[in-house]
Amino acid sequence: MTAIKKFLVCLIFLLLANSTAMSAEKLKIAVTHPWLAILASFIGGAEVEIIQILTWNPDGDLIRTSNGKILKELPDRTKIIAIDEAEAKSAGINLNKNEKNFDIRLLYKPFPIGINRIADPSVVPFVAQRVLTALSEWDAANYPFYQRRLAEFQARLSSSMLAGQVLNGALIYDLSVSSGILLQAAGCKISRPSSEMLTQLQNYGAGALKNFANEKHSQGYIIFMDAWTHKNIKRHLEGRSDVYLWALPSIEMDYPSFLHEQYISLWQKITAKPLPGIRR
Repeated sequence: MTAIKKFLVCLIFLLLANSTAMSAEKLKIAVTHPWLAILASFIGGAEVEIIQILTWNPDGDLIRTSNGKILKELPDRTKIIAIDEAEAKSAGINLNKNEKNFDIRLLYKPFPIGINRIADPSVVPFVAQRVLTALSEWDAANYPFYQRRLAEFQARLSSSMLAGQVLNGALIYDLSVSSGILLQAAGCKISRPSSEMLTQLQNYGAGALKNFANEKHSQGYIIFMDAWTHKNIKRHLEGRSDVYLWALPSIEMDYPSFLHEQYISLWQKITAKPLPGIRR
């Protein structure tokens, strides 16, 4: 073997060894709430591996991953991020009986607003900042990387919110549970049913809900639902041209891209077949 070939073989070996070492050094983090998984995945990027303790089923219900076995499967001293003590408890984590010596970071003590607002564009950057702090405490060497990822997240979130301004002034009848605030941020004109009316809608049959939707359509509204909207309402209204179902986010799609896609999809639904009183 010539000297050049020996050099190339050694170089390839070193590169492969370095690549293996880098992948082995990836920071493993378990997170409680799916929103934390989305944020930690974005900020951590290629440097972090996320393990979800809780996830959403198709109806938006929070369920424990692997039928609740995930906590038992986590090794001792696993690093865990939770929103606050109450949210950690809902995920099955007992802070007073930490037999596996989990290294737990609570982002808030307690979270000062309702958990449904964690995805609010005015709130999420502050939660993301705390996720950055937790990651940096565990992995100080990669702090500059995490900081750049946070800056990118904030910039892209702002860009997505600007894209949402195409919805400014759109008439929305909001039957969602926790996503309506994202349309408020986009400048939509939102109406919601009273608590009494919402209860009636939840018990309506297909015919009554159809008549209700037709009435709102005649008034120029798009009916807006999310994964957490009552199942009876979703079952009878989903699929109508004047009804929009906000998608359930996942860790596979970063949050700014998710927002941008949803805003544009809603705008396309509105402009494809203008409702009464809405101009192209």
